[in-house]
Amino acid sequence: MQESHDARPGAGAPAAVVLAGQLTIATAQPTQARLLAALQGGRPVLLDCRDGTEFDVAFVQLLEAARLLAARMGLAFHLASPLPEGLRAVLADGGFAPLPERPMEAAP
Repeated sequence: MQESHDARPGAGAPAAVVLAGQLTIATAQPTQARLLAALQGGRPVLLDCRDGTEFDVAFVQLLEAARLLAARMGLAFHLASPLPEGLRAVLADGGFAPLPERPMEAAP
């Protein structure tokens, strides 16, 4: 069986970024660096923050900035589902629309 490769930008298996623990202003710099590195790889990004224990609006701002950058680069940006309840609460409190989720099992 032949393997097929899609040469379009943003095509291919997503780069999985796994974040855990405190995801707040206190961890914003290393989180930003990891998200940027994943996006610079030129592949869609699947962010798994299901093991996050604390979230704040700084983390949500990073998510939105990463989503916008991915869109400008022609890349997909998804959050692994289910989202942690703490992140759902911060999103709801901030009036954010739900972000695109994707089951980890659906990642090629």
